[in-house]
Amino acid sequence: MNHTVSFLVRSAARSTLFTLLVLMLIGCSQPRPQVELPAWINDPQDGAVGSAVTHVRGRHAQEELAITRARERLASRYGVEVSSVQAITEKVINDRAYVTSDKRIDQTMKRTEIKAHVRETFYDAIKDVIWVWVYPVE
Repeated sequence: MNHTVSFLVRSAARSTLFTLLVLMLIGCSQPRPQVELPAWINDPQDGAVGSAVTHVRGRHAQEELAITRARERLASRYGVEVSSVQAITEKVINDRAYVTSDKRIDQTMKRTEIKAHVRETFYDAIKDVIWVWVYPVE
């Protein structure tokens, strides 16, 4: 009978110790830092903002996509109608992924030339999102 009681006491002590360790780890963990976004993301004034998340071709392609999106938004303000359709197909065979992409962009212009330059970029490393602010050049 003593054997059973001592086994139960040891089991209770182990589970209490485990619970205390888990609580200590939770208490010591740092809260995820919040990134403060620049004001121009929500208020681009006369410019336009585009963003892009993680890109399969890397950071440069991610930035180019964000710039393209911002330019499309800016162009739409000046009477350029931009329609963009992209189809992405992915196959996985024996742990290998094959990705194909087909993108079609249609534009209707009113003989308007719109020039823009990148005024500022912001990279949110926590969410892996890049924001680009483009501004029209007169």
